[in-house]
Amino acid sequence: MLSGGRIVRLNTKNLSLLAKDVITPKYNKNDINSAIVHFGVGNFHRAHQAVYSDDLLNLGEKKWGITGVSLRSSSMRDKLKPQDYLYTQPTLGLSTEYRIIGALTEILVAPENPTAVINAVANARTQLVTLTITEKGYYVKDGNVDTNHADICHDLNNIDTPKTVFGYLAAALIQRASSNSKAITILCCDNMNGGGEYLHQGVQCLLEKHSPDTLSWVKTKVSFSASMVDRVTPATNEKLLHQVSNHTQLDDAAPVAAEPFSQWVIEDNFAGERPPFDKVGALFVKAIAPYEQVKLRFLNASHSILATLGYLLGDTYVHETLQRNTLAQFTEQAIKQDVLPITHVPDDINGSDYIDQVFERFHNANLPYACLQVGSDSSQKIQQRWLPSIDDALAQNKQPRHLAFALAAWVVYIRKALENGDLSDPLNAEFSHYLPASPNNDIQHFLSLAGGQHFQYFTHLGFMNQVEGYHAHILEAGVEQALNTFMTQ
Repeated sequence: MLSGGRIVRLNTKNLSLLAKDVITPKYNKNDINSAIVHFGVGNFHRAHQAVYSDDLLNLGEKKWGITGVSLRSSSMRDKLKPQDYLYTQPTLGLSTEYRIIGALTEILVAPENPTAVINAVANARTQLVTLTITEKGYYVKDGNVDTNHADICHDLNNIDTPKTVFGYLAAALIQRASSNSKAITILCCDNMNGGGEYLHQGVQCLLEKHSPDTLSWVKTKVSFSASMVDRVTPATNEKLLHQVSNHTQLDDAAPVAAEPFSQWVIEDNFAGERPPFDKVGALFVKAIAPYEQVKLRFLNASHSILATLGYLLGDTYVHETLQRNTLAQFTEQAIKQDVLPITHVPDDINGSDYIDQVFERFHNANLPYACLQVGSDSSQKIQQRWLPSIDDALAQNKQPRHLAFALAAWVVYIRKALENGDLSDPLNAEFSHYLPASPNNDIQHFLSLAGGQHFQYFTHLGFMNQVEGYHAHILEAGVEQALNTFMTQ
């Protein structure tokens, strides 16, 4: 906002200028420490884990501030540093609540100063490392960390200037082991089944090369854990920037909006001190896998179905796609008929009610979640969200026909998004290689690139015949007509 002709920016000294209804930190930022290092300071982290830490800080738990790490870009650091790492978090429900989050104490940009990142994790005060680096940051191929990937090969030869999160963690753990430092927990907060195990694999690979003696220390002093995270967090756009500025009376370069719903289920496997996140709504459980599976198979899977079909129908946002009754019914049937019956649901979750709640949340027009945003990195996402459910259904002699249609539509989506210049995927180059070929060959090519050969469905003749039939119909009649035909069968 303007004051005397100049822009007034959100920062510590200007907090008193905020509109009266804006919720501000109850603590002094100068009094907090950072016992948490977080890799991947994007919108989701800032609307989820950072809010839980902010809640703890507001309770007087002053050690649980966060040192953020960006593995690639300086953009978020450059936006937040002039704001003393404060930012606005609007919660978009029936009405909008504006809150200032202060849990971040700094953001380190790894390529600029890799030593600073390594030292932050190695610092004895660091009790917990959390990560939201997306599926592609784990370099998973064929169900394991791809130790032949160029970035990991770089770290195998250059541990002091890593390119991967595994390299930063391994280098820091070598330091902690050499000084026999305190135990530490490394916690995956991505939509990954077994994310903690992938972190362990990647770190162990590098330690075997650079410091085998550290492995025994890691075995007793480090835990690699997983969690299930959930909060819909759309990308920040110009509309949100203006909305925040107009309401709060201060300019914020990096606000992050989110829905009212938030969930964090954490594997209770801490080597380092456990932050009391259960005081502020998180749940500690012994077995995280069933909760991960419910989120991936019900929420994330339906999100990907809607985004894929929505894009093919020309929709920009997921909530617009849900206004198409036939498509909404198709997606709900896919989850309730194909996925729910073959999924183990924890006793404290009602599967059908959970699915209903998911669709209520996706209907929130105040959260404009772009189909292309959900569809990014989809070659990696469907390996977590769709393919295991297909295999489980086929193993029980069930026919997941909705997922067969979704898979056929995804193949069409890849080609169309590539042709339109819209595809954002780590396999863009590999997919592009097949563009000159006939679309009739896309099923084998694209599903193989997406790891199909490592799932049972790929060699299941009946299922693949279904996929091919739906694919041919979509190409011939268009996705809308093909979907209408499907729903009347």
